[in-house]
Amino acid sequence: MAKLFISRSSSLAKTIGKFFVVGAISTAVDYIIYSVLVYLGVAYYIAIVIGYMTGLLVNFVLARKTVFTKGSRFEKIHHEFLAVFGVSILAVGLNILIVWFLAKFGIDYYSGRAVALIVVFFFNYYARKGFIYVA
Repeated sequence: MAKLFISRSSSLAKTIGKFFVVGAISTAVDYIIYSVLVYLGVAYYIAIVIGYMTGLLVNFVLARKTVFTKGSRFEKIHHEFLAVFGVSILAVGLNILIVWFLAKFGIDYYSGRAVALIVVFFFNYYARKGFIYVA
């Protein structure tokens, strides 16, 4: 029983680790685009959407190939992408809500977004694992 728990924990840690690497790559794309747009004077919430959606495309391709290798609950790739997109729309809203909330307490948009990214990472992983991909 303990071996099974350790094996499952190890497998989960590896999967989350892979998701973290994929997320780090796509988040770097996202955050760089976000930062440049905010620097150029684009409203933070528009910059979040543009950066996040660009990162989503990178993440979708990489996560499919390296993290969620057991397959999707959807037969067609465009249905899978629409499901990932739906989760991501919720995640964008969560990003905006967290940045807005923290800004009310005097936290700048860059730091607020960094906090939001951590929260949204776990939201994305568990939403995808639970609703889109085969566990």
